[in-house]
Amino acid sequence: MNTIPSDPILTRVLAGDADAFDAWYRREFPAVYRICFGILVDPARADEAARDAMVHLHDRLANYDTTRRFSTWRNAVVMNLCRDRMRRQRVREQIEHDAAESMTTSTIVDPHDAAAANEVVALLEDALCRLSPREREAFVLVVLEQNSPQDAAEALSIGESSVRSLVTLARRRLRQLLGPSLAGSATEPDPKELR
Repeated sequence: MNTIPSDPILTRVLAGDADAFDAWYRREFPAVYRICFGILVDPARADEAARDAMVHLHDRLANYDTTRRFSTWRNAVVMNLCRDRMRRQRVREQIEHDAAESMTTSTIVDPHDAAAANEVVALLEDALCRLSPREREAFVLVVLEQNSPQDAAEALSIGESSVRSLVTLARRRLRQLLGPSLAGSATEPDPKELR
Protein backbone atom coordinates (compact mmCIF):
# COMPACT_ATOMS: atom_id res chain seq x y z
CA MET A 1 0.00 0.00 0.00
CA ASN A 2 1.19 3.50 -0.84
CA THR A 3 2.37 5.71 1.94
CA ILE A 4 1.76 9.44 2.12
CA PRO A 5 4.04 11.27 -0.33
CA SER A 6 6.91 13.16 1.26
CA ASP A 7 6.25 16.02 -1.19
CA PRO A 8 3.85 18.43 0.58
CA ILE A 9 2.41 19.68 -2.73
CA LEU A 10 1.54 16.13 -3.78
CA THR A 11 -0.08 15.52 -0.41
CA ARG A 12 -2.23 18.64 -0.85
CA VAL A 13 -3.05 17.75 -4.50
CA LEU A 14 -4.25 14.32 -3.36
CA ALA A 15 -6.38 16.06 -0.73
CA GLY A 16 -8.09 18.07 -3.48
CA ASP A 17 -6.42 21.45 -2.84
CA ALA A 18 -6.95 23.53 -6.02
CA ASP A 19 -4.06 25.91 -5.27
CA ALA A 20 -1.73 22.96 -4.75
CA PHE A 21 -2.90 21.45 -8.03
CA ASP A 22 -2.08 24.71 -9.82
CA ALA A 23 1.39 24.83 -8.23
CA TRP A 24 2.00 21.15 -9.03
CA TYR A 25 0.86 21.62 -12.64
CA ARG A 26 3.16 24.63 -13.17
CA ARG A 27 6.06 22.78 -11.57
CA GLU A 28 5.68 19.52 -13.55
CA PHE A 29 4.50 20.74 -16.96
CA PRO A 30 7.90 21.92 -18.29
CA ALA A 31 9.52 18.53 -17.65
CA VAL A 32 6.53 16.68 -19.08
CA TYR A 33 6.59 18.90 -22.17
CA ARG A 34 10.32 18.32 -22.69
CA ILE A 35 9.82 14.55 -22.58
CA CYS A 36 6.91 14.77 -25.03
CA PHE A 37 8.87 17.04 -27.35
CA GLY A 38 11.91 14.79 -27.18
CA ILE A 39 9.85 11.78 -28.25
CA LEU A 40 7.35 13.36 -30.64
CA VAL A 41 9.69 16.03 -32.09
CA ASP A 42 6.82 18.36 -32.94
CA PRO A 43 5.97 21.39 -30.76
CA ALA A 44 2.21 21.31 -31.35
CA ARG A 45 1.91 17.55 -30.85
CA ALA A 46 4.20 17.74 -27.81
CA ASP A 47 2.09 20.49 -26.23
CA GLU A 48 -1.12 18.51 -26.76
CA ALA A 49 0.50 15.33 -25.46
CA ALA A 50 1.93 17.11 -22.44
CA ARG A 51 -1.47 18.53 -21.48
CA ASP A 52 -3.05 15.09 -21.84
CA ALA A 53 -0.20 13.58 -19.83
CA MET A 54 -0.73 16.06 -16.99
CA VAL A 55 -4.38 15.07 -16.75
CA HIS A 56 -3.38 11.41 -16.89
CA LEU A 57 -0.79 11.88 -14.17
CA HIS A 58 -3.27 13.71 -11.95
CA ASP A 59 -5.85 10.95 -12.43
CA ARG A 60 -3.28 8.36 -11.35
CA LEU A 61 -1.62 10.21 -8.49
CA ALA A 62 -3.43 8.03 -5.98
CA ASN A 63 -1.63 5.00 -7.50
CA TYR A 64 1.80 6.59 -7.29
CA ASP A 65 4.15 4.29 -5.39
CA THR A 66 5.86 6.64 -2.94
CA THR A 67 8.77 4.22 -2.54
CA ARG A 68 9.87 5.39 -6.01
CA ARG A 69 11.09 8.84 -6.92
CA PHE A 70 8.17 10.86 -8.29
CA SER A 71 10.18 12.00 -11.33
CA THR A 72 10.97 8.38 -12.25
CA TRP A 73 7.30 7.41 -12.05
CA ARG A 74 6.22 10.57 -13.93
CA ASN A 75 8.76 10.01 -16.71
CA ALA A 76 7.72 6.37 -17.18
CA VAL A 77 4.04 7.32 -17.39
CA VAL A 78 4.69 10.17 -19.85
CA MET A 79 6.99 8.06 -22.05
CA ASN A 80 4.40 5.29 -22.25
CA LEU A 81 1.72 7.79 -23.21
CA CYS A 82 3.97 9.21 -25.94
CA ARG A 83 4.73 5.74 -27.27
CA ASP A 84 1.02 4.97 -27.40
CA ARG A 85 0.42 8.24 -29.22
CA MET A 86 3.16 7.44 -31.75
CA ARG A 87 1.70 3.95 -32.35
CA ARG A 88 -1.77 5.41 -32.92
CA GLN A 89 -0.28 8.03 -35.24
CA ARG A 90 1.50 5.34 -37.29
CA VAL A 91 -1.71 3.31 -37.56
CA ARG A 92 -3.67 6.42 -38.59
CA GLU A 93 -1.03 7.35 -41.18
CA GLN A 94 -1.05 3.80 -42.57
CA ILE A 95 -4.83 3.81 -42.86
CA GLU A 96 -4.77 7.24 -44.55
CA HIS A 97 -1.99 6.08 -46.89
CA ASP A 98 -3.88 2.90 -47.81
CA ALA A 99 -7.09 4.87 -48.38
CA ALA A 100 -5.31 7.43 -50.57
CA GLU A 101 -3.59 4.67 -52.52
CA SER A 102 -6.82 2.80 -53.11
CA MET A 103 -8.48 6.01 -54.29
CA THR A 104 -5.72 6.68 -56.81
CA THR A 105 -5.60 3.08 -58.04
CA SER A 106 -9.35 2.56 -58.24
CA THR A 107 -11.24 3.74 -61.26
CA ILE A 108 -13.23 6.87 -60.62
CA VAL A 109 -16.69 6.42 -62.07
CA ASP A 110 -17.84 9.05 -64.52
CA PRO A 111 -21.21 10.42 -63.32
CA HIS A 112 -22.61 10.12 -66.86
CA ASP A 113 -21.60 6.45 -67.01
CA ALA A 114 -23.12 5.82 -63.58
CA ALA A 115 -26.39 7.48 -64.62
CA ALA A 116 -26.47 5.48 -67.88
CA ALA A 117 -25.81 2.23 -66.00
CA ASN A 118 -28.61 3.03 -63.53
CA GLU A 119 -30.94 3.75 -66.45
CA VAL A 120 -30.08 0.41 -68.08
CA VAL A 121 -30.68 -1.43 -64.80
CA ALA A 122 -34.07 0.30 -64.42
CA LEU A 123 -35.00 -0.70 -67.98
CA LEU A 124 -33.93 -4.30 -67.35
CA GLU A 125 -35.92 -4.45 -64.11
CA ASP A 126 -39.00 -3.14 -65.87
CA ALA A 127 -38.57 -5.62 -68.72
CA LEU A 128 -38.09 -8.54 -66.32
CA CYS A 129 -41.34 -7.60 -64.59
CA ARG A 130 -43.13 -7.97 -67.95
CA LEU A 131 -42.00 -11.59 -68.39
CA SER A 132 -44.29 -14.35 -67.25
CA PRO A 133 -43.37 -15.70 -63.81
CA ARG A 134 -42.04 -18.96 -65.30
CA GLU A 135 -39.97 -17.13 -67.95
CA ARG A 136 -38.56 -14.85 -65.29
CA GLU A 137 -37.69 -17.75 -62.95
CA ALA A 138 -35.93 -19.69 -65.70
CA PHE A 139 -34.10 -16.59 -66.94
CA VAL A 140 -32.94 -15.64 -63.44
CA LEU A 141 -31.73 -19.14 -62.60
CA VAL A 142 -29.93 -19.83 -65.89
CA VAL A 143 -28.77 -16.41 -67.10
CA LEU A 144 -28.38 -14.27 -64.00
CA GLU A 145 -27.37 -16.95 -61.50
CA GLN A 146 -25.60 -19.08 -64.13
CA ASN A 147 -27.13 -22.38 -63.07
CA SER A 148 -27.16 -25.17 -65.61
CA PRO A 149 -30.52 -25.82 -67.32
CA GLN A 150 -30.52 -29.20 -65.54
CA ASP A 151 -30.16 -27.55 -62.09
CA ALA A 152 -32.80 -24.97 -62.98
CA ALA A 153 -35.16 -27.72 -64.14
CA GLU A 154 -34.71 -29.51 -60.85
CA ALA A 155 -35.31 -26.30 -58.86
CA LEU A 156 -38.45 -25.48 -60.88
CA SER A 157 -39.72 -29.10 -60.99
CA ILE A 158 -40.01 -29.04 -64.79
CA GLY A 159 -38.14 -30.68 -67.65
CA GLU A 160 -34.78 -29.43 -68.89
CA SER A 161 -36.20 -28.81 -72.38
CA SER A 162 -38.91 -26.62 -70.81
CA VAL A 163 -36.25 -24.56 -69.06
CA ARG A 164 -34.37 -24.07 -72.35
CA SER A 165 -37.59 -23.00 -74.07
CA LEU A 166 -38.48 -20.58 -71.27
CA VAL A 167 -35.01 -19.01 -71.37
CA THR A 168 -35.22 -18.64 -75.17
CA LEU A 169 -38.66 -17.01 -74.86
CA ALA A 170 -37.43 -14.72 -72.08
CA ARG A 171 -34.43 -13.61 -74.15
CA ARG A 172 -36.64 -12.92 -77.17
CA ARG A 173 -39.15 -10.92 -75.11
CA LEU A 174 -36.36 -8.95 -73.42
CA ARG A 175 -34.91 -8.04 -76.84
CA GLN A 176 -38.35 -6.87 -77.97
CA LEU A 177 -38.94 -4.87 -74.80
CA LEU A 178 -35.48 -3.38 -74.56
CA GLY A 179 -34.73 -2.97 -78.27
CA PRO A 180 -36.34 0.46 -78.72
CA SER A 181 -34.87 1.79 -75.47
CA LEU A 182 -31.38 0.56 -76.20
CA ALA A 183 -31.30 1.35 -79.92
CA GLY A 184 -27.78 2.07 -80.98
CA SER A 185 -26.27 -0.38 -78.52
CA ALA A 186 -24.10 -2.86 -80.41
CA THR A 187 -24.50 -5.64 -77.88
CA GLU A 188 -27.33 -7.15 -75.93
CA PRO A 189 -27.48 -5.64 -72.42
CA ASP A 190 -25.75 -7.66 -69.77
CA PRO A 191 -28.45 -8.95 -67.41
CA LYS A 192 -25.78 -9.49 -64.73
CA GLU A 193 -26.04 -5.75 -64.05
CA LEU A 194 -29.21 -6.54 -62.12
CA ARG A 195 -27.23 -8.23 -59.37
